[in-house]
Formats: sequence, C-alpha cells, structure tokens
Amino acid sequence: MLFNSYIFLFLFLPLCLAGFYLLERAGKKEAARIWLIGFSFWFYGYFNLSYLWIMLISIGFNYLVYRILLRGRRMRAVLSLGVAGNLGLLFYFKYYDFFLENINALFRTRLPLQHILLPLGISFFTFQQIGFLTDVYRETIQGKRERVTGPVSYALFVSFFPQLIAGPIVNREEMLPQFDRIGSRSFSWETFARGVYLFGLGMGKKVLLADTLAKPVNFGYENLSALNGTDAVLVMLFYTFQLYFDFSGYCDMARGLGMLFGIRIPENFRSPYRSSSIVMFWKRWHITLNRFLTQNVYIPLGGSRKGKTRMYVNLLLVFLISGLWHGAGWNYVVWGLVQGILYVLTRMWQQRKGAKKDAPPHRARQVLATAGTFFLVNVSMVLFRSPTLHDAGLLFSRMATGGMAAPSPGIYEGFRLPEFWYVIKVLGLDRLPGSGMYLCVAFLAFSFWAVFAAKDAETKTARFTPRAWNMLGTALLYGWCILSLSGVSTFLYFNF
Repeated sequence: MLFNSYIFLFLFLPLCLAGFYLLERAGKKEAARIWLIGFSFWFYGYFNLSYLWIMLISIGFNYLVYRILLRGRRMRAVLSLGVAGNLGLLFYFKYYDFFLENINALFRTRLPLQHILLPLGISFFTFQQIGFLTDVYRETIQGKRERVTGPVSYALFVSFFPQLIAGPIVNREEMLPQFDRIGSRSFSWETFARGVYLFGLGMGKKVLLADTLAKPVNFGYENLSALNGTDAVLVMLFYTFQLYFDFSGYCDMARGLGMLFGIRIPENFRSPYRSSSIVMFWKRWHITLNRFLTQNVYIPLGGSRKGKTRMYVNLLLVFLISGLWHGAGWNYVVWGLVQGILYVLTRMWQQRKGAKKDAPPHRARQVLATAGTFFLVNVSMVLFRSPTLHDAGLLFSRMATGGMAAPSPGIYEGFRLPEFWYVIKVLGLDRLPGSGMYLCVAFLAFSFWAVFAAKDAETKTARFTPRAWNMLGTALLYGWCILSLSGVSTFLYFNF
C-alpha cells in the first residue's frame, strides 16, 4: 500500500487512527499495540500476501534468537547464527539471481535463474533486526540488565507501518520506550497537527516534485542514444533532485505518520545537498543507514583504532556494502566504490590540512566546496540510476559528445502540468518564444531553491503552530496532492 494512494488516505489511515485512539483512551494498551500490528500487516500484505509470510517468518526467527541471547550462553555463536540467518534470507531474495548471473558469465555455465520476486522493504526490516540483535549482544556482554521485550512489542518494532517499507532504520532505544508508553500518555493536539503538516510536506515532495521530475528522467533513459549534451546534463540533474524529493519525501511522510500516533521517528535527511564535502554529505544523507553501518560494520572492523591505512580500508568496505545493499547490480557496487574513494580522499585531505571535518570554511570557499560536492554527487548518481554500467557510460558519452543545443521536447514537455499551463495560456505567455520550456526552467529553479535555500522539513515542523493561515495552506497542499494522485507511482527506495 502506498502513502500516496486513495485507499491509504481515505480508508486505511482513518480506520487505523480511530481504532488506535479509541483503544488507548479506554486504557487498553496491549489491544492498541496489537491493533497497530494488525494494520501494519495489512499495509505490508496489501502489495503481495506472500510478502507477509516472509516478514512473519523473519520476525519469528529473530525473536527466537533474541530470547536465546538473553540466556547468556554461547552468545557469540547465537549472534552469528542470527546474523547469518538474516543475511541468508536477504541474499536469497535479493542477490541469488545476481550471483548466478555472474557465475554463468565467469565460468560459461547455464545455471537456471530463479527470477525471484524481491519482497518490499526486506533490506530495511532485515538490517533493523540485525541491529536489534547486535545491540542486545553488546549490552549483555557489558553486564547491563536487559529488560525483556515481549513478542507484541518486538513485532510492533519491526512492522510499524510508517517506516516498514523504506525506513528510516530505527533502533530499539528510540522506539521501544515509546511503544511502552502507549496507553499511559496524554494526547497532544500540537504533535498531531505537526504530524499532519509534515506528512503533507512529504507528500508534496513526492507527488508534486519527484513524480514530475521522473518524467524527463524516464524519457532520457529510454532514449539515451538520441540525447544531445544539454539533454544528458538535465537528465543527470533532474534525477539527483528526483531521488532526494522522493526518498526524503517518504521519510517526512513516515515521520509525520509517526507523530499522528504520538511516536517520534528519527530524522533521516538534513539538507544533504548543502554539504561542503563528501564526508559532510554522508552525515546528512540517509542518516540511519550510515549509523547502522558505522555501528555494525565500521566499528567491529576496527574503525580508526588500528591506524590510518586500516581505517581507510574499513571505510571502503563500508561503502562497498552500502552500494551492494542498495541493489544487486554492478552499477551499485561501482557507485559504492566511487563514494568510498571520494570519502577516503576527503578524509585524507582534511587530516593533511588539519581541518575539522565539519568546520565551515571561508564563505567563498564554502560556496565553491558546496558546488563541487553537489557536482560529484550528481555524477555519481548516474551510476545509481542507470540500469547497467553501459547505460551510465552512454549517458556520460552523450554529455561529452552530444553537443550543446536546446533541450528536446521529451525533456521539457513532462513539466507541462495542466494547472500551470492553464495559467500560462490565460496570461498569453504561450505565444512567446520558448514558452514550452518555461515550466521546465521554473521547476529546476524551484528545486535548487528548495534544497539550497529553503528551511528543511525538521525546522519547519518544529516551528509549526496550528493557526488559521498555515492550516489553510496545509489543506490546500493536501488538496493539490490528492488531485494529482491519478498518476500514482511507487517510491524509488521500494526497489532497494
């Protein structure tokens, strides 16, 4: 089920909220949590009922491993079994065919591919449960007393529908205490209103911006050999904005939904395109995934404790794993390697200069550094979006050799939204030269303003107060989004 769908907005969410708060007001804590679990299972199983069985088996397996860990015997072996079970499930559904394809190509064999359907969100709820087990292991060996998490709390921790499909990847300390307070807390209209506002901001990012930007991007990748140089550059730029508005929009919607239930879900983006270095960028982009990889890969590998060379190798391994986590394809592996190399080179330069990692440079230098970082992100995202390395090379080739010319109609016609084009026609602007590109330029300018100058969603939500004018603005935003839902599309990170 999609957040940006009629069934979710007009059936699922109202029923879920009504039942949850009726049970909570009646003091039925356990029933309220079970209600949320039931609706989360409906949300997940709506895509494909077989997906639900996979998630239920995963929850059952991990909860059993967790209870065995609490016994305190052979803990390393038990943890290894739990992690191996999770990675085995992920490997089978996400990487098995990719593995066979490469075996066939390398050894010229004909092993049959299984064409396995990738369950939605498996990368997210698998990593979340690995993080749960490793946290329990670390706390237990440190002698901390573990408060036993019951099966209902654990199932809700894994399946809570706002962040189930595409994150953020949450940890137990953030969520379990909040779930425990259900039924014993007071309702906050202010928090609820902020949730409505943040959900609307996220839906606007997805429906009005990301889905519009997707049109020229899809056209470009379907016609790579026909693009001129201008087209190719615009396709690269539009995808960089599309990916941000799509994924950060999902996370904003997830956090807004959490607020509707009085649950605080952590921030996952912090104006990443304003970063003045790749190091800063990765502290602001997909924050919870980076936290997970730091805690469960980088630090166990030795982090920075075993010398600079080992630290750089560890960082490269983390980025390779991050690339492979995003998808079963060599384009993701190369993307991860490129990001790792850029990150390591930046760290080397910072250490050589003796600069603090996040210290802002002189204003002029900061602007140049931010522009340079944004350029590197754009170039690397070509690898992220391209179906194959060949397609990425073809797009780069068109940038270099396609010549500079006016954009092709297929690039700018996707921005000709009826509501805007009607205004242009009424004003008579459609009779001016190049009028077909006005909306393309406007969307591009707005995208730059939104990511480089506008207040981020976290700041806007923190300052939001329910007053007539901003509630009216929120209602108009919802209306605009709902009228645009006829072209419903899935979120990009559903594919990862």
